[in-house]
Amino acid sequence: MPRRTKHRRRSTRYRWWLVRTHLPAALLGGLVGAALVWVLLTRRSALTPLPTRPDPLTTHPQGYRWTDLPEPDFPVPPYARFLKDVTIVLDPGHVGQRDPGGTWKRGPTGLREAEVNLRVAQFLREFLVTAGARVSLTRDTDQSLNLPDKADLKQRSQVANETHADLLLSIHHNANGKPEPNYTSLFYHDSPAHGPASRCAARHLLAGLNDALRLTAHLECAVLDDELLYQNGLAVLREADVPAVLSEASFHSNPAEETRLRDPVYNRREAYGLFLGLARWAQAGLPRVRLVKITRDKPRGPAEAVLALDDGLSARGGWGAELPKVVPASIVTRLGGKPVRHSFDPKTGQVRVTLPSDRSGSYGMLFVDFENTLGQHVLRPQIPLSGQADAPAR
Repeated sequence: MPRRTKHRRRSTRYRWWLVRTHLPAALLGGLVGAALVWVLLTRRSALTPLPTRPDPLTTHPQGYRWTDLPEPDFPVPPYARFLKDVTIVLDPGHVGQRDPGGTWKRGPTGLREAEVNLRVAQFLREFLVTAGARVSLTRDTDQSLNLPDKADLKQRSQVANETHADLLLSIHHNANGKPEPNYTSLFYHDSPAHGPASRCAARHLLAGLNDALRLTAHLECAVLDDELLYQNGLAVLREADVPAVLSEASFHSNPAEETRLRDPVYNRREAYGLFLGLARWAQAGLPRVRLVKITRDKPRGPAEAVLALDDGLSARGGWGAELPKVVPASIVTRLGGKPVRHSFDPKTGQVRVTLPSDRSGSYGMLFVDFENTLGQHVLRPQIPLSGQADAPAR
């Protein structure tokens, strides 16, 4: 028994001796080994980089490439029913016969822009008529009007003004001194505040063309002020008293695009994109303003104009039709370019505008604009005031 206890004590001491002697060496060896492994892995990754995953924006599986155009099937969507009774004037830009030998209105191999513009407009008219819209063309042939340029452009705008159109759409294709550019752009006249309704239409038309043509190049902002092109803007837009937009769907100066523009199916595809844009524009509602009456407490005192706001949505009925769809903070009233006070009653949908005292009883044009819940603005915000007390709206 004593010998056994003595042997245990010797074994315990021996183990502690082993730990104190060999543990530092083991730890040092482990650290050195880990460092060597780290160096080897680092060198290997530097020499042979790990394979990268494909970028989903540039690498697509078969059948998912953006440039793969769908089959030429052009169904009329259900929401196109909101185009019924909407008045649209289409303006096929230019007339090819008017510039024999010209180059800037022709593609690299001679395709005339005016010819393509007319085909697209005619195809678009078919789509719009099918949806129940009222459509007019400023020209239906490729013949010259034999008018000076300024008179010709003014006459095109006059067609829209005389028909009190809800929109004038001038159809064009762009050109550049270099063959590479090919993108879509839409133009409205003057500053963004000048014609909000035109900007609304341009935004929807841009989306429709993007979906239909599937071009690879896109501007950072493709809805633009026409004063980027000319100091006074584009005459066909400037002379219009109604919402007006000019589309430059693509570049006929691009050789590949010129080839596509020769194909009537591709022209119909462009018209279909414009049609979808117009259908979405109409679906979002087309707000209007109507003068109800002008009242005056005293013969020479201040007057008040009462106007009814139509948001373009509530009258359709359906779920939620009773809810207000006018954004009160968006209401703008100006007389002679200067802001005037107004009050809005959301229950009646009426705006009351305080008019200054005027002995002549003539106030000129009152500007009234607002935005509905889908972002649409008033089609014709300029309201003529008769200046007579309790005068009915025209």
